[in-house]
Amino acid sequence: MAVSTLDAGRDTLAERGGSRAPWTDPAVEIEGRQMQRHVARFAVVRYGVAVSCVTVAVILALWLRPVVLAGAQLLLVAVLITGWVAGLRPALVAWVLATLAFAYYFTPPFDSLKIDTGQMPRLLIFTLLAACLATMSAARRRAEDALTTTREQLEARVRERTAELARALAEAVGAQHRFRDLVNSVDGIVWEADATMRQFSFVSDQAERILGYTAEHWLSEPTFWQGHLHRDDRQSAVRFRETASAEKRDGDCEYRMIAADGRVVWLRDLVTVVQEGDRPIRLRGVMVDITEGMRTEHDRRWFVEGLDRVNRAIQATNDLEQMMSDVLDAALSIFDCDRAWLMHPCDPEAVSHEVKMQRTRPEFPSLLGVGDEVPIDPETAEMFRTLRASSGPVQFGPHSAHPLSSELAQRRLVQSRIVMALYPKSERPYIFGASQCSYARLWTAREELLFQEIGRRLEDALTSLSIFHRLRESEKRYRHIFESTGVSIWEEDFSRVKVAIDDLRAAGVRDVREYLAVHPEFVRQAARMVRNVDANEASVKMFAAGSKEELLASANTLFLRETRDAFVKVLVGIAEGRASLEAETIAQDLKGERLTVLFTLTFPPPSARFDSVLVTVVDITERKRAEYLTGHMFEASPDAVYIVGKDYRYQRVNAAFERRWRMPADKIVGMRVDELAGTEPFEETYKPNLDRCFGGEEVSFVGWFPTPAGRKYLAATYSPLRPDSARIEAVLGITRDLTDHARASEALQQAQAELAHVTRVTTLGEMAASIAHEVNQPLAAIVADANASLNWLTAATPDLASAREALHAIVKDGHRAADVIQRIRQLATRSGPHKARLDVNDVIRDVVPLIGTEVRSHAVSLRLDLASALPPVLADRVQLQQVLINFVMNAIEAMASVADRPRQLVIGSRPHEGDHVSVDVQDAGVGIDPNSVSQLFSAFFTTKAGGMGMGLSISRSIIEAHGGRLWATPNATHGATFHFSLPALR
Repeated sequence: MAVSTLDAGRDTLAERGGSRAPWTDPAVEIEGRQMQRHVARFAVVRYGVAVSCVTVAVILALWLRPVVLAGAQLLLVAVLITGWVAGLRPALVAWVLATLAFAYYFTPPFDSLKIDTGQMPRLLIFTLLAACLATMSAARRRAEDALTTTREQLEARVRERTAELARALAEAVGAQHRFRDLVNSVDGIVWEADATMRQFSFVSDQAERILGYTAEHWLSEPTFWQGHLHRDDRQSAVRFRETASAEKRDGDCEYRMIAADGRVVWLRDLVTVVQEGDRPIRLRGVMVDITEGMRTEHDRRWFVEGLDRVNRAIQATNDLEQMMSDVLDAALSIFDCDRAWLMHPCDPEAVSHEVKMQRTRPEFPSLLGVGDEVPIDPETAEMFRTLRASSGPVQFGPHSAHPLSSELAQRRLVQSRIVMALYPKSERPYIFGASQCSYARLWTAREELLFQEIGRRLEDALTSLSIFHRLRESEKRYRHIFESTGVSIWEEDFSRVKVAIDDLRAAGVRDVREYLAVHPEFVRQAARMVRNVDANEASVKMFAAGSKEELLASANTLFLRETRDAFVKVLVGIAEGRASLEAETIAQDLKGERLTVLFTLTFPPPSARFDSVLVTVVDITERKRAEYLTGHMFEASPDAVYIVGKDYRYQRVNAAFERRWRMPADKIVGMRVDELAGTEPFEETYKPNLDRCFGGEEVSFVGWFPTPAGRKYLAATYSPLRPDSARIEAVLGITRDLTDHARASEALQQAQAELAHVTRVTTLGEMAASIAHEVNQPLAAIVADANASLNWLTAATPDLASAREALHAIVKDGHRAADVIQRIRQLATRSGPHKARLDVNDVIRDVVPLIGTEVRSHAVSLRLDLASALPPVLADRVQLQQVLINFVMNAIEAMASVADRPRQLVIGSRPHEGDHVSVDVQDAGVGIDPNSVSQLFSAFFTTKAGGMGMGLSISRSIIEAHGGRLWATPNATHGATFHFSLPALR
């Protein structure tokens, strides 16, 4: 290389010393100098030359790009011309523009400033060469200018010319040094060689960095290049250079060379042919190291080929087991491992997992068989957790982050493994793994990546096959449903009918319904075009056929004249592109029995085939009969029956409703309820109950309501009408006129109240002595306190304090006597029932003073057992007191003959059955005769001498009128307990 540099220096000195190159035309040279001087005067023109040259070069190169990418070399020519014509700075501008154009238009990806990593060397070489050419051409231009100036001023400026030549020489030497540095900075081996002998005359210093051989080796050994080519590439590389020289065509090729350290280095050789006239004299080029790119390409090819093998294995079969076996065989070969396996499920909480499929090398057979259930030990469960937490494959072995335990390695005879979890849709995860038994293997990054991709493909395949198998199962279920359902289903071929209707539309028929009415023969022809493909067993049974074959053969005899209109609807539905159609018609079975049927057709989309149309046929003969009977009952019912919509408007009413409101049905239908019944009843009663019914409740209520015939006592029931289980569209109302019954009931209640009053008065008569005693006690105390007060006041020194205390006692006893009289008056007064919110414990306490004397006179001990915090009840206080007094008096009389045990009377209260309050009266008397229990509360039944038998009967009527219940139970030892319960208020 040093010799070559010195020769170039001498050539430059000789040329600058005044000798003209033999190939230079003097006229052309003078014209060029004049053009250069003219251009050099104007900066705008010089930079315009730079832009124009690059623009022309880009246009020509783009024109040539579809044919040859090397057309981009024209950009170097543009830089060279700019440097020659306009100078260094415009040349640098041209260099920048050419580099950008090269990167945008001629470096993949094209028409983008984004550059592939593999194209960077090429771009760098172009940039450096363009910079070199710009510098050299500018330097050459300056040198020529200097020589020209020296030649023109030779006679007058000999000394100045000598100085200029010396300065030009220094510049040339500097340019050579810069060129050498620039060449050596290129990331590739820049070289020059003889076109015929291929002897290298120049090699850059990068040769030693890339291959390890110095430039002297390349320049001193004529066959150095050929001798260090890889033996597989030697013939093709030599032939490429021979072809380039012979055809005088630039190009590039890739080959391998053996480096000094034995490495194989991939090179891309960009070769340019230098010609002298029509004869190639030299080859120049750049060898770019592409080893890393080729290694990446090799890895990519290995990756793609491996995936292709797996894809072929997946697509080759629909059998799940065969697919898994083929994929594992492919994995075994691709990764050159000893075992490949698939297990299920990858669940650390499961008890065991199953070997779904495995493939092994003969020298490393598995200890488990396909289908074996393997218990999940703690180490396996931990491995499953690791896999579930990872998004890709996980390595297990001595060189990985997850070592295998020695016990597991010995038990399974493995040294390392790579495993990942697969997640097919709608299934529990699988485990996909490969094991190395012969040595402890560390799987490379590219192997991990391919293993993960295979796993993803296997995951998708498992999902697809699972869907396929579910589809097959769905088809089986569909066939089972088709055959076993209780609804008649037909599969019919309407394809010919569809073609005929499409022909009608193509012929210009717009109104198919009108056309069918005018052309009944088309309907008959279309009916014959329908082919019955299949029918289920329910169809055979419905139409009384002996077999499916008999039914299909006789299908045309099932339809009657009434069926024509329904078939016309089917034809119109097909013409209009409907998705489904439902209609009723009349048919007959094979025995001639007429049937009312509801048929439904589901049509495919208009663009699809009509060769498998499903028709469901439901026998609604009984339903139609039931509808007739229901309608008859609706109209003939003596009760008012009506239907109200969600807008509170009547939708249908019967004759009884018309009579009650004295208005025809056609006028009532459409009216709002408030328009007919009045705003106040509607807002207070009808609307709240209708809203409850629209909410899903069954509602009943009674009351007095105004009607055109006067006030009526009506009992109404509202029931929601549901077209399906989710919606309520209307309310069915049934109203019965109970006016006569209500009036009779009121009379009965009045009679019962009169009887209860008589009973109370009678009871008070029986308790006269006790009542007198209760009144006399406070009166006697009042008289005594009054006499004492007189004595204290008439004393010489009046005792005012004692008199005052006695007067307070008189007031207290007066109130006490008044309370007793008030209670007696309440019981004796004739008044209607008055229900109010009551505490039953207060009622019991009110009764105690009235029965106190009676209890003491019969030597009965009274005890109250009252529960606390009882809920209130809605009742009439006087009537409850009457019932309680009746219970107490009966209990005292039952204990009158008892002499061998204490006479104990207990009055208690307690909660009862969650939402009731119970009052109990327990005695220790003679008890209840079992034979008379059933008649105990009957009217006029009594066990007492001289009794009327009305007390308990009236008590039961009072309690039942309060919505309660009255009963009696025998005690465990002696006596009986009488109870009544009332509903509690919440």
